[in-house]
Amino acid sequence: MTEPPQDVWFYSHDGARLGPVSLAELRVLAVEGALNPRLDLVWTQGMADWKPAGEIEALFERRVNEVPAGSNPYTPPQAESVGSLMQQQGEWPGARRRAYLGACLLLPVLWNVALVNGPAALGTPLEPALFQQINFGGALLLFIISIYYSLQRFVNLGMSRWWYLGHLVPFLNLWVGYRCFACPAGYAYHKRMDGAGIALAIFYWLTIVLVLLAVIAAVVILIRYANDPHVADFLRQLREAIEHGRSAARAP
Repeated sequence: MTEPPQDVWFYSHDGARLGPVSLAELRVLAVEGALNPRLDLVWTQGMADWKPAGEIEALFERRVNEVPAGSNPYTPPQAESVGSLMQQQGEWPGARRRAYLGACLLLPVLWNVALVNGPAALGTPLEPALFQQINFGGALLLFIISIYYSLQRFVNLGMSRWWYLGHLVPFLNLWVGYRCFACPAGYAYHKRMDGAGIALAIFYWLTIVLVLLAVIAAVVILIRYANDPHVADFLRQLREAIEHGRSAARAP
């Protein structure tokens, strides 16, 4: 059995894990500025876990300042606190939490409110055909915006953009949605939740639990009272109310 090569390194950049490369190639990336000593991680055979690129010996050039004669050249290193790390602004790649929530939640709500109430407020109702065209075009644009900010959100969390496909996998999508919805900027590096993140996490999981309970209750009721005429009449009225609401929204 051949032993694995010793000069094989892997590194992460903007949430993507790349490699293999040699140590010399890593040095070139560091010199060219394509490797962040603190945000990008590296790993090679024999390392227990990924480490920040700046902690790898001889990867980045060490600048030594001249020390006056008779002075103590040693300065104790000051560990960067989690709080200061979380407060850093502008250094984290990708989309931050507020940008993601604004693009994927707030913007669609504002669009629908403006589309339904805007023409009536201006006194110029839209024709049904024109309403459908504007509605479709707006929905397509919002979908593209949401995909872009979702992919950038994974970069901000230090995750590969391929995690976007996790939204399509049952149960996994709950965890992926939680990471995007609640985790603060740079969570992959400091592993800490801020106050807003904790509040959003509670709201997120509480909403998920309530929705699941409502679905389970609805299924149980439908199964148990499937032949009850009162339930059938209620469902018919509910469908008629939904159709009436849609017709009212499309009406000029």
